[in-house]
Amino acid sequence: MKKNRLVSSRLAAATAALLIAGTGLAGCGSDSDATGAEASVIRALLNAQPTTLDPVVGARSGETVWSTMLEPMIAIDGDYEPEKTGLVTDWTRDDPTTWTFTVRDGVSFSNGEPADAAAVANSILLNRDTESGILKSYFANVASVEATDATTVVVKTKSPQYNLPNLFSNVYVLPPAYYAEKGSEGFAAAPVGTGPYVLDKVQAGRSISVKQNPDYWGEKPANQGVVFTWSTEASQRLALLQSKSVDVAFDLTHAQSQEAEKAGLETESVETAMKIVAFLDSTKAPFDDAKLREAAALAIDRDAIVKGIFDGNASADGGLLNVKPGTEPAEQVDADPAKAAELVGGNGPTVPITYPAGQYTNIEEVAQAVGGSLEQAGFEVKYQPLDYGTLVKQVIGRQLNGLYIFAGVPNVAVPDFFASGFMKTASITGNCPDPRMDELTAKALEQDDAAAAQSIYDELNTLGVVEKHCYVPLYRQIYNYATAPGVSDVDYNALNRADFTKATR
Repeated sequence: MKKNRLVSSRLAAATAALLIAGTGLAGCGSDSDATGAEASVIRALLNAQPTTLDPVVGARSGETVWSTMLEPMIAIDGDYEPEKTGLVTDWTRDDPTTWTFTVRDGVSFSNGEPADAAAVANSILLNRDTESGILKSYFANVASVEATDATTVVVKTKSPQYNLPNLFSNVYVLPPAYYAEKGSEGFAAAPVGTGPYVLDKVQAGRSISVKQNPDYWGEKPANQGVVFTWSTEASQRLALLQSKSVDVAFDLTHAQSQEAEKAGLETESVETAMKIVAFLDSTKAPFDDAKLREAAALAIDRDAIVKGIFDGNASADGGLLNVKPGTEPAEQVDADPAKAAELVGGNGPTVPITYPAGQYTNIEEVAQAVGGSLEQAGFEVKYQPLDYGTLVKQVIGRQLNGLYIFAGVPNVAVPDFFASGFMKTASITGNCPDPRMDELTAKALEQDDAAAAQSIYDELNTLGVVEKHCYVPLYRQIYNYATAPGVSDVDYNALNRADFTKATR
């Protein structure tokens, strides 16, 4: 039976390449050779290789793979809010800057190390203190972390922070001794966690597989394991699914999703919280000129991009901090090509447009559309496609200028994930340093709860997006994937997390 479900949340890869042979891929297997235990192994085809399987330093594109073996400190519920069913079973806010977390008793990592309070505390500190930590900027307010006994972690913050449990739902718990022994690269080559699966084998350049963890503390998976492979070509991913070489193919275009449905495959469409954003670097020419930033923001027509490239199968979104799907910013910038051209005044400077080739659906066309809009306003454009890993390194290393495009993925469904991640001076991007934005970000976190902080986030969004024009939000991605006949319960949610534990074939 065909199924095409659009999930709009109430809130809001494998170190292995595929062996390409002609128009297909070898090494994935097929239904004809899948028997016995092998038949219950889910064959998942991803769109890209993760830069690393170490969650401390890795972009979340690798989470689909590492989250089979590793678990976050705090679980989230169907509304993407923290719940007390995971490795942490309770928490209290003792005073405005002190939190106590209770760690589940008796859980061990797959290598035998205890997954106790000391391991949880160490994992928090790794995210705070690792120089190359991808989430380092989110933990600057953490003053101290102490495991007071085997099941208790006390966290003190420098100033009040209402969303600490939300933040900790993005801290993957790692075995302290093993991580210290192996280092980041060694851990990434053979991750060890508390999750429902453990590493099975890596076929260098081809695949990575995980198998059921026999000692998992929670509910056992419905399958024996998952084999991950990938291809950067969406057409090839669909072809492999149609040929029964894989069980699920992720990140299909809307047209390919329709083609898959017509071919009798089951399709899923998920409106995600992931936003594609154009970042303008205000620290370097040409966009150290506020007038030129405004011109660029007015030149780009997000509605035209969604209609022309995605045929409406994306959600135009002009806000940065309205994280949950279905929410709108208090203010946004709408396209005004005539005013953009007037601000440029002819003979505009060259703008490098850097983007992660092959990383997101139709991203090349999006970059071309953005560049075409800037050219119409009078800018010269130079395209700089990079692989995703290189782009992330250059963003963090402050090596880019002009305009760069990549996704903001809110691993935690709170506005601060984008505020601290992109808007603070000491953020991932650091493209728009401004003491006012630092002050507003801190002030929002000091409120009692999310409702009290909302007006501050509205002010912050308006400052960065509407007044300073450092960020040009484009659209919220609608994520398409398809499964082969007989494959069920592969779940992908609005926070771009996949769950294979209930999947069968």
